Amino acid sequence: MPPKPSAKRRTNVVKKLAFSLLITSFFFLLAEGALALFGVGKESSAIDSFAGFSNQHPLFVAEPASSDPSRLRTATNKLVWFNDQSFTAKKAEGTRRVFCVGGSTTFGRPYDDATSFCGWLRELLPFADDTVRWEVINAGGVSYASYRVASVMEELAQYDPDLFIVYTGQNEFLERRTYAGIFGQSETQRNLTASLSRTRTFNAIKCLFRPEQEPGVGKAPSVEGLSGEVNEMLNHTVGPADYHRDDQWHDEVVKHFEANLHRMSKTAKQAGAEILFVVPASNEKDCSPFKSELDPKIAKSQQELFYAEFATRSKLSAEERLHLLEDLQSREPGFADVDYELGKAYLDAMHLDQAKSAFQRALDHDVCPLRATTQIQSGIRSFAALNKIAIVDFDKRLRQLCQQEYAHTILGEEYFLDHVHPTIQTHQKLALWILDVLQEDDLIAKNPIKSADIDQVNRSVLANIDDQEQGVALRNLAKVLHWSGKFSEAAPRAQDALARLPDDPESLLILADCTNQTSHGDLDQLEEAVAIYDQLLDAAPMYSRAYLPFGELLFDLKQYERAETVLSVAVLALAPDSPNQTRAQYFLGVTYLMLHDYQQAESLLSNVDKIYPDDPSTLLFLAQAKAGLGEIDIAANIYRRMLKWSPEDTDVLNRLGLLLLKSKQPEKATKHFKAILELEPDNADAAANLEVARQIVTP
Repeated sequence: MPPKPSAKRRTNVVKKLAFSLLITSFFFLLAEGALALFGVGKESSAIDSFAGFSNQHPLFVAEPASSDPSRLRTATNKLVWFNDQSFTAKKAEGTRRVFCVGGSTTFGRPYDDATSFCGWLRELLPFADDTVRWEVINAGGVSYASYRVASVMEELAQYDPDLFIVYTGQNEFLERRTYAGIFGQSETQRNLTASLSRTRTFNAIKCLFRPEQEPGVGKAPSVEGLSGEVNEMLNHTVGPADYHRDDQWHDEVVKHFEANLHRMSKTAKQAGAEILFVVPASNEKDCSPFKSELDPKIAKSQQELFYAEFATRSKLSAEERLHLLEDLQSREPGFADVDYELGKAYLDAMHLDQAKSAFQRALDHDVCPLRATTQIQSGIRSFAALNKIAIVDFDKRLRQLCQQEYAHTILGEEYFLDHVHPTIQTHQKLALWILDVLQEDDLIAKNPIKSADIDQVNRSVLANIDDQEQGVALRNLAKVLHWSGKFSEAAPRAQDALARLPDDPESLLILADCTNQTSHGDLDQLEEAVAIYDQLLDAAPMYSRAYLPFGELLFDLKQYERAETVLSVAVLALAPDSPNQTRAQYFLGVTYLMLHDYQQAESLLSNVDKIYPDDPSTLLFLAQAKAGLGEIDIAANIYRRMLKWSPEDTDVLNRLGLLLLKSKQPEKATKHFKAILELEPDNADAAANLEVARQIVTP
């Protein structure tokens, strides 16, 4: 048995630990001071991974400029996600305090608090119950899921709440993907990491090892695949590509959601407050699924056949399209896009019940579910019924309204601006329905609200709308929809933005690209896109972002003279050596090739090849430019270089064979034409070229 350490040795160890801790703390404080001096490592106001997960980042903090020390205001670093709200920690006598919590619908997106259902409630409540002074605070957080909402409620519970109104359920699957790593941490770990994240040292180290990259920076894929600036993506968020079919994960998210309903109810009860849940509603009819995916167990050949059949739908008659979609749906019932297209086909045929079922399946089968699923809605209804909690079934009431106004119950753009965010007037409807339930459940006085009162509030709210701000909000919404590939949905929002921001370059850019993307080759629509680009550049000739996509559109339309002018400006206007400038060089080089200006084409394409070496499309056109300049051997070597990577590329084999014929090497050309026919026995061009080569070899 080893000897026990002496008291002296134990004392020495304690002293060493204390000394080490003192030295570490000293250097940490020194580092913090140095970083503060140079302005490095400041906590970001736009990135807060722990918001709603840790009490180290409160939503409301003391308002510095207020003469009232108890006055609270939305923390500055939370204004990215929350409206700017202010109230006293202890409510005034005779006041009833209502906290509205939830996600971006509660926030009022794409606008703000003023036109949200919270803003409408703030104006309408005094007409419904004038016995008290009402204080309505909008604590809705953009992209907040139920567990964040529950954490916000736990913070708000200390501020004398009388009522919580909860609109949640749309973001459950989004946040579970985005912040999956945080769920593996204990509460202690989360609080510790959140505390550290507020230090400059932590943020400086994070930036050092995980530098934020600007959009488009870094080596791009094949030039053909380079995304023009108009296709910019939201950075630092998950997107549809991160989602895959996962029924187990889906069920776990729903169970966690239901657990959070209990957590919220418990928080309200402990605070002595009432709670009301809203069953969320979504756009079914005019919002396609964010991602569809076949069962990965299906063989690749069968998947390819399925996709090929699905792609033919636009070329079929209405009856043929319906039959095809029904067949595809029976073969693969989990493919959301088929259900969505089937819903539209049924709606066109006025098969309303079948259309409603198909649209609901499309929503539920969305692999990237950014709308509340049937399970989420049912979970709220069941929980409220079981626990005798007030509920506003927004989904049910909106369908009833839709039946009255449109003779069906399928929700769409009549009530929503995008996939989940209601129009301003729909927010007003929701506020009135909330008041109905509050009065029915004796939670407020039962003064009937007169039509004249509603009209007065309506005029007041709408009069305070800033057209400029709403235009910017609609433009931002159009950008998000465009980013997600929803071009049909983005275009109307861009048009709405332009109604408030005439000739706004960014809105015109989105509208032009959406018009192009949804043209499906229709020449009239493509010419409309050209006209929008012309309008944009007439209004803002220095708007550099428009030149590349406009030039590409003109190139696709084979308007090479105009494309050369526009793309030349793009090359000059875009940042040197940026991916988009390189892309502009590529298209300008190919344009010169189409115009038979081989010198200019060779110069530009050679430069692209230096930046993105071995890109197949660049090499293909570069070889043609070299051949046009008479540099036959160099062109032939480029083709041979390509064949090393792709020996079965029949297009390259054919081009090399023709080049060898042109340089009077028919024997070598014959070999390449034969190789094509071995791969594609029915290739008529190769057979004809082989015959020509043989005739030259044997006159």
